[in-house]
Amino acid sequence: MLKKAMKNLDKTLLWITRFAYLNALFLLYSLLGLLIAGVAPATAAALQVSRKLLNGEEVKLHPAFRQAYKEEFWAANKLGWLLAAAGFILYINYLLIRQADGQLFFLVPFLFYVLILFYMTVVIWSFPLLAQYKAGTFQIVKNAFIIGLTRFHMTLSIGVLLFAVLYHSIGLPVLLLFFCFSFSAFGWMWLSLKVFSTMKLQKQLAS
Repeated sequence: MLKKAMKNLDKTLLWITRFAYLNALFLLYSLLGLLIAGVAPATAAALQVSRKLLNGEEVKLHPAFRQAYKEEFWAANKLGWLLAAAGFILYINYLLIRQADGQLFFLVPFLFYVLILFYMTVVIWSFPLLAQYKAGTFQIVKNAFIIGLTRFHMTLSIGVLLFAVLYHSIGLPVLLLFFCFSFSAFGWMWLSLKVFSTMKLQKQLAS
């Protein structure tokens, strides 16, 4: 009984160490890219490492993270900059709608918020797709949109997870420093892999 408890404790401490280390790598490599060119590839790298851990692979965190960061640097930044530009345009439109102060036809704000929903759906699925498959930027965006809408319950689950982790981390800065980004990446990839494995199974059954 004691041996089993010690084994479980060792496993728990191992995962805590992994999360803290992965979080530190995310922060370090984001800063190495001066944030504007570092956050997107660091996100892709964190998701790739999480995928390997979830698949039970033996992973040396730093070498695996560094390799994924370098391999996905330009692809992740192209995707990240595209999504950031789209988000900026949406923000400008939000300010314009707010400035109109009820003078617009009610359908305009409604359609704008639908567009926001579509945008968040693409953001949620683009990076897991980048970490899982080799494809061009626009192919990733298109697939993210399709998967996000057809698996909307999973889209909602990932959105709630990421919001909850970030919300609690802001209240507890120690979580932000040691666990926020790594835990987000792990949970994000775990839920995404559930969808990807189902899609793969469906494709096999259809063939």
